[in-house]
Amino acid sequence: MGVLCYAARYVKHFEGFRQSPLSKTVTMRQRHGLSNWYCALCLCVIGLALDHVAWAQAPNETYDFNISKGIVEFGRGHYQQAADHFEQARQAVPNDPEAVEYLGQTLLRLKKYQEAETLFHDLTMKQPARPQAWLGLAISQSHLGKYREALAALDQAQKLDPKNPLVYFYQGVVSHELKSFNQSSALFSRAMALSPDLTPTARYYTGMSYYERGMIDQGQKEIEAAIASGEPESELARIAREVLQQRTAVPKGPRPWDLNLSVSGQYDTNVVLLPIGTQPPGGTSSISQKDDFRTTFYARGEYRPIQTAGWTAGVTYGFYQSLQQTLTAFDIQDHAPSAFVQHQLGRVTARLQYAFDYVRVGQDPFLLSNAVQPIFTIAETNSLFTQLQFRYQYKDFQDDRFAGNSFRDGKNWLAGVTQYAYFANGTGHVRLGYTFDTDRTGGGSPSVATPGVQTNADWDYHAHRLSVGLGVPDFWTLKSNVAFDYYHMDYDNPNSFSAGGTTKRRDNVMFFTATIGRPLTDWLSIAAEYNYTRDESNLTVFNYARNIYSLTLSSRF
Repeated sequence: MGVLCYAARYVKHFEGFRQSPLSKTVTMRQRHGLSNWYCALCLCVIGLALDHVAWAQAPNETYDFNISKGIVEFGRGHYQQAADHFEQARQAVPNDPEAVEYLGQTLLRLKKYQEAETLFHDLTMKQPARPQAWLGLAISQSHLGKYREALAALDQAQKLDPKNPLVYFYQGVVSHELKSFNQSSALFSRAMALSPDLTPTARYYTGMSYYERGMIDQGQKEIEAAIASGEPESELARIAREVLQQRTAVPKGPRPWDLNLSVSGQYDTNVVLLPIGTQPPGGTSSISQKDDFRTTFYARGEYRPIQTAGWTAGVTYGFYQSLQQTLTAFDIQDHAPSAFVQHQLGRVTARLQYAFDYVRVGQDPFLLSNAVQPIFTIAETNSLFTQLQFRYQYKDFQDDRFAGNSFRDGKNWLAGVTQYAYFANGTGHVRLGYTFDTDRTGGGSPSVATPGVQTNADWDYHAHRLSVGLGVPDFWTLKSNVAFDYYHMDYDNPNSFSAGGTTKRRDNVMFFTATIGRPLTDWLSIAAEYNYTRDESNLTVFNYARNIYSLTLSSRF
C-alpha cells in the first residue's frame, strides 16, 4: 500500500493528528518560522505508513504487545506512555528499525528534538538505505535550527525514495527558512504534482515566500488558492484568511534596510598598501617587507525606499578601517557611498549603480574614485546563473602620502562574465569567471623611460583575470569556501622603475582564499580565513608575497 494512502487512513482513524499540530503550524508560519508541529505530523504519518505491519514480522510477544499498545497511546495523544511502550519494544528486539522509527516520531511530539536526532542519526548509520530514517533525521535537525544538515539528510532521502512527495515538501520548507525562495517554490510545485493532498499547505508557503519578497499580489493569489484547495473550515484556511486580512489592512513588503557589522583580528606577513584592489605605488614605502598584527572594522548599511515586484532602488554606505599594531603608516580608511536601481524582468535582473570611494592611508588622502557599473544577472534555471558586469571608473590619486602618486590618475574600463552553479539544494556552489580591464592614464607611448622619474606612462595597462570558487555544503553547521584568482597584467610602456628605462612591466598576480565559518546565533557568525597573494613581477620593486590570517566576528541586522 502506498505511503500517502496509508497516511490518509491513519490520520482519519486518529483525529489527534489533525488538530493542534496544524494550528501550531499555521501560527508559526505567520511568524515565518518552521512549521514544527506539521513536520511532526507528517513524519508520524510516514513512519506509521509501513508496507508491512511491524508486529507481523517479529514473532515476539513483548514486542507485539508494546508496539500495538504504543500505537494506541500515540493515537490518543498520550505521547509519554507511547514512548515508554516503543522503548520497551526496542529493547525486546534491539535491531528492529520500525521500533526505532516509532520512538523517534514520538520523541518529536514530546519536543525532545535532540534525542530524536540522535536516534535517527544512529539508525541512518546502521541502515542507510531507509528513506524514512533520513526524513526523520531531517525533521529533527530542522527543529534544532540545523537547516543545512536537514537539507543534506533530505537529499539522501530523495535519492532513496525519489517519488516521495513529503521529501520535496520538506526540502521546500527548509529552503524557505533559508530564504531560498526560488528553490522552495520549485520544490513545493514538485511535491504538489506528486501528491495533491499537499496543495493547501504548499501554496500557503509559496504565498508567504512572495510576501517575503515584497510581491504582494502574487502572495495574495497563492494564499487565496491555499484556502480554495483545502477544507473551508480547516485551521489552515482560518489562519490563511487572517493573513489576507492583515495584509490588506497593512500592506507590508520586506524590510527596507540592512546593516552589516564586522570586526577582525589579522596577522599579515607582509603589509602591503593595496586598498580596494589597486596596485601599490612603487618604492619600498608601499611594500613593507615586514609583518604586523592589525584590527579591522567594517560596516555597511543599505536603505531601499523603493521595493516592488519589478523594481528596487536604494543607497548604501560602506566604511572600512584598519589599525596596524606597529606599521601605522599603513592604516587604511575607506568611505564608500553608492546608489543603485534594479529591475527584474523575467529571468533577467538588470542593475545600475554609482559608487564613490574616498581612501585615506596613514591619515592622509590617497584616492578618490567615481564609478558607474551596470550588472546583468540571467537565471538560466533555479540553480544556474550568469552575471555580466561592466564598469567605468575614474581614479584621482593624491600626492599627500606618496610623491608622484597622482601620475596614476586615469580611467579604468572593465568587462566580465561569471557563471554560478548551485548544487545540494542551493547549499553549495561553483563559480567560474573571466574579467578584462584596462587603465588609461594619458601618458602617451614613449619608447623609453627616464629611470627614477615617474610619469603617467608608467601606469597604462591591460589585464586579464580568471576566477574560480567553490562553496562547500554545510557540514555540522560549518560553511567553507575556497577561491583562486589569476591576474595577468601587461603594462603598455617602458617603466621608470626599470634599470635602463626600457623594460615594460609584466605582473602575474595569484590570489588564494580559504574560509571556514559557522553561525553563532541568528544574527552573529564567526569565520576563520586565510589569504595568500603572490605578485610575480619582472620589476623587483613590485615583486612580493603575502599571507594574511584572519578571525572575524560578523553580525547582520
